[in-house]
Amino acid sequence: MLDASVDCIKVITVDGRLVTMNRAGCIALGVPEDSAFGMPWLPLLPSVVHAAGEKALEEARHGRTARFPGSSDNDGETRYWDNLLTPVADDAGQVQIILCVSRDVTIKTLLERKLEEAVEREQLLAQEMRHRVKNLFSVVFGLISISEKEASQSADVPRVLREKLASFSRVSDAIFEPTSIGSIDDDDIDIGLIVSSVLSPFENKYRGDGPPCVIPRHSLTPLILFLHELATNSIKYGAFSADGGVVHITWTAKDGAIVLQWSENCEAPVPEMARDPGFGTNMVERLARSIGGAVRSEWVPNGLVTELRFPKQE
Repeated sequence: MLDASVDCIKVITVDGRLVTMNRAGCIALGVPEDSAFGMPWLPLLPSVVHAAGEKALEEARHGRTARFPGSSDNDGETRYWDNLLTPVADDAGQVQIILCVSRDVTIKTLLERKLEEAVEREQLLAQEMRHRVKNLFSVVFGLISISEKEASQSADVPRVLREKLASFSRVSDAIFEPTSIGSIDDDDIDIGLIVSSVLSPFENKYRGDGPPCVIPRHSLTPLILFLHELATNSIKYGAFSADGGVVHITWTAKDGAIVLQWSENCEAPVPEMARDPGFGTNMVERLARSIGGAVRSEWVPNGLVTELRFPKQE
């Protein structure tokens, strides 16, 4: 038996059988230290790395150093390894055995994954900001149009528009400062309050209905952005910009999940260009995934129907 060390050290035959292994390797792969060995090496590894392991083993058989990433599960804990295979040849150049040194790179791997997740979040935020700037004028012009229709009798468009823009500003604050939404406790937020806060600029264009239903705080910002995205698209193409158009929003909790449905009712046909998936569609789907949920959208004769389903708790 080789001396124990932090690294897992294995001696493997050219046909892929274990000759011996140090204590760290035995622990990682769940092999008794007093084992007679001789068993195939690759089946001891998780199936997801078999292909990469076989490819590296084939390289080593032909006298070339090879490496591949691996993992192991022990007592419910997953560890990640960098496996380096070095062929050992005789004087005639024939490979006799293969030395495999597996270095524990768990901390490095987990840190890299966290970094990747952080970078993805930053990229999503940057895309979101660019998307918001691009849509800003569409939203403002849509609010102007709504204000003109609401003020048609009094002709007081500036006053109505000011009220709409002030409400829209409050919604923007709610998006980026979740704690600005009042009357909520530290853990759970009522979904009806979220809907009414986000859609307050369109109070005459939507109907919300559902039982008292709370969501965990970590789902707040993605849900606000989700509703805001649908509202933005509706102003550009859907019920919020259509004469007589209305959006029905319902929510319920069932089987440990929350189901929210956005259903538009437009009196006029929806433009074909609105049906093409774009960044807005991708944003809605990514926001749903960020809270462990899924979104399903369908165009019906009266407009867009979107259903969001996500876990009530983590």
